[in-house]
Amino acid sequence: MKLTALIPMLSVSNLTQSIAFYRDRLGFHVVNVFGEPEPKWCMLGHGPIKLMLNEPPRAEMNTLPPHARNFQVYYFYPDDVVGLHDAWKRGGLPVSDLRVTGYGMKEFELRDPDNYWLWFGQESADPPTVHE
Repeated sequence: MKLTALIPMLSVSNLTQSIAFYRDRLGFHVVNVFGEPEPKWCMLGHGPIKLMLNEPPRAEMNTLPPHARNFQVYYFYPDDVVGLHDAWKRGGLPVSDLRVTGYGMKEFELRDPDNYWLWFGQESADPPTVHE
């Protein structure tokens, strides 16, 4: 037997808002939705990338410390990180500055509506960005 995929599932406070963010701002499409009358779970896709979102009971979500999401990073590998950064910045998304890391990645990040870290990176032979 072999594993064929890993699909993260993020718990969100407002599934409708999160679906709109990932679909309308980041270019994902809705693969499937479950829940009536309001959605409680969905799967989103963007090319070969899949992501699931669920909306647990609000009382349970409110028990999580706000900084808990600082320790979770969802790292995406686009084929043109510079082009993606430029397009999203022009589109008004609050992306960080593009930088080259000491570990050889040109990358940037942004936060989704529930404050999850979404990082986007591509291998780079450029020298690391110097922070002043």
